[in-house]
Amino acid sequence: MNMNFYDNLPSVAEFIEKYNLKALKSLGQNFILDLNLTDKIAKTIPNIQDSVVVEIGSGPAGLTRAILKNNVKKLIAIEFDKRAIGILNELKETYGDRLVIIESDALKVDFRKLKNEYAKDLPFRICSNLPYNISIPLTINWIYCADIIDSMTLMFQLEVGKRITSVPKTKDYGRISIISQLNFKTKILFEVSRNCFTPPPKITSCIVQFNKLNNILDIKTLKKVEMVVKYAFSQRRKMLRSTLKPLFKNSEELSLVLKNLKIMETARAEDLSPNDFLNIANSIC
Repeated sequence: MNMNFYDNLPSVAEFIEKYNLKALKSLGQNFILDLNLTDKIAKTIPNIQDSVVVEIGSGPAGLTRAILKNNVKKLIAIEFDKRAIGILNELKETYGDRLVIIESDALKVDFRKLKNEYAKDLPFRICSNLPYNISIPLTINWIYCADIIDSMTLMFQLEVGKRITSVPKTKDYGRISIISQLNFKTKILFEVSRNCFTPPPKITSCIVQFNKLNNILDIKTLKKVEMVVKYAFSQRRKMLRSTLKPLFKNSEELSLVLKNLKIMETARAEDLSPNDFLNIANSIC
């Protein structure tokens, strides 16, 4: 694929020059110029032609245009950087109502409102080359919105992707692994070389896909799980009979709960599955 886009608009590089869109470290920006990569990412979005997709941080709009090219039903582009809004406005002249532009901080956007306004009964998905500096807060917010989000296809630093998808008894396993996997099936689809970005970051990235599970946790239960996880991992090498003690009336109650759940008191946080944490949370009044 050459650098002339399929929609006859300027190339990504030309848009960057036209709008003086130099990547800002303060915004966690690293732009993708490789059209093969943006197309590869867009093609991983499930059922894209019948879905409403949200993209965070469109930047020079390489991924934006790849998603539109792959016939998304509607794309909602949320962009904080005023310089990039001009690019999106040019795209809207070509794509019309299929592209919705929201100039805002993604951390302040009400995604439930977006779902109600633009998706209604359609699948609601997120696909984004996330700004690295807000990738985890955004992801946690979306995990709490799993009831409205069908899938997420997200770019992370590889080390973050490994934490999200890690399993018990591994060094990367922790809070983000557990709460992600209680509401979504997570998988690293592929790694992305630093050389695919402008400017090249110092690290390798990856694409992680989240597909919603059939049975997801309500917000109240997920918050209880997070509380248990917080205490369990507060002193990672200590045993559960020590770290979880503050959550129960006394040691005897904790011992009984763990015994009933067939969890060893001498186990450590990293030994427990996400469902083990859920079962402990459900035992707390």
